[in-house]
Amino acid sequence: MKRSGSLILIMVLFLPLSLPAEEKTEKLVLGLEECLQRALQSNEELKANDYDKEIAEQKLRELHKIGYPIVDYEYTLAPAPRDADNAVKSFFSGDITVFNKVKIGVGTPLTTFGKLDIGQGLARKGVEAEKLKRVQKKSELVLKVKQLYYGIILSYEFDRLLESATQRVRKEINKREGEEEGTDPSELLKLKLFRHELEKRAEESEKKRMLAREALKIQMGLDRSVSLELKESHLKALPKSLKNFDYYQDQAAKNRPELKLIDLGVQSKEDLYRLEKRKLAPNLGLGAFFEMGRAPGVTGVQATDDFNNPFNFTRAGIGLQLQGQFDFHGQSAKAHQARSDLRKTEVQRTLAQKGIALDVQEAYLDAQTAWSAVERAEEAGRLSRQLLFLTQSSFDIGVGESKDLVEAVQSFLTTRGQYFEAVYNFNVALAKLDQKRGKDPDEE
Repeated sequence: MKRSGSLILIMVLFLPLSLPAEEKTEKLVLGLEECLQRALQSNEELKANDYDKEIAEQKLRELHKIGYPIVDYEYTLAPAPRDADNAVKSFFSGDITVFNKVKIGVGTPLTTFGKLDIGQGLARKGVEAEKLKRVQKKSELVLKVKQLYYGIILSYEFDRLLESATQRVRKEINKREGEEEGTDPSELLKLKLFRHELEKRAEESEKKRMLAREALKIQMGLDRSVSLELKESHLKALPKSLKNFDYYQDQAAKNRPELKLIDLGVQSKEDLYRLEKRKLAPNLGLGAFFEMGRAPGVTGVQATDDFNNPFNFTRAGIGLQLQGQFDFHGQSAKAHQARSDLRKTEVQRTLAQKGIALDVQEAYLDAQTAWSAVERAEEAGRLSRQLLFLTQSSFDIGVGESKDLVEAVQSFLTTRGQYFEAVYNFNVALAKLDQKRGKDPDEE
């Protein structure tokens, strides 16, 4: 019994050593530029696009065939009759031997009379298209990160507004509940209902902020266990640095990856048309082969030379091969189809250019409108603060009503919230305008 007690004491003393260490949570405090940098480095969609680019590069490499040998090989192992004069009887009676055959062929394409060159040009355009798609995805990613970042800060501003309003209402409730006489129960209930509404909105704001933070972590390629906080908690309008519209239009025409992709598409259709017209041309190649077969013990074979003996032989050869197909009617129809497809793509390019110009104009006007909304909301906020101050003063001297206080607080919340929302919309509008004009994401 004494020994058992000592054992328990030892277990108790060493128990903390066997407990798992408390898992440490990585905590990051990042600003906008740091969030953008991490997103551009670690975003999963960008990584997937890198594989698309690698696939396109390997397709181009696959088409570099001229001058590179292609090796075919074949090995056969099978039973063979020993008596070739009575092959069936020899085979089914078990009088057989083992037949081994090895064949190696080497071929080198010399020319396709231009078809392979066109194919390589198409593959190079495919590589360039994947690069442009990556720029496009990076541009979309920058806008998405900015929207989430500013949205989280906007929720902080809403939280502070709601908390301030809740404290004002709660203070008035406590004041009225402390009064022994002269308190209207219906007015008190209205204040309490308003307080519950404010608390409900605060919970909704917190939920949206949590979801936005998780979405931002996903865009940056962070693990869900990472604790992310932003360096900024106050939403400020970016400087109004709008230039004239022609500047953004010219920038978009030069830099938008969508326009470059459309141009590549037209060039690819031109190459496809040229390729269809050249498909009547043959392919020329140089080839050689070596073939050896052995079936020991076979009798009854009349042929004694290597090229005619089916069981024991050693053969080799080298030569040129010209291969093609003359299908004038079918190939002419395919060429006409490719030409029509080219013309259609050219029309689509014209429409896309007009659409992108309209896209830039819309983004420019949205930025202008958003700035005007910021100025109006700022003026409305000043007026609502004055109204709230006057109403609160009336309450302090006992001549105000709860209805007036509720309305004043609601007016302040509405106008102040509209101001922060206008600031958010303006900041996002500038980010969208940068995207529409084709700003290089690496400049962020």
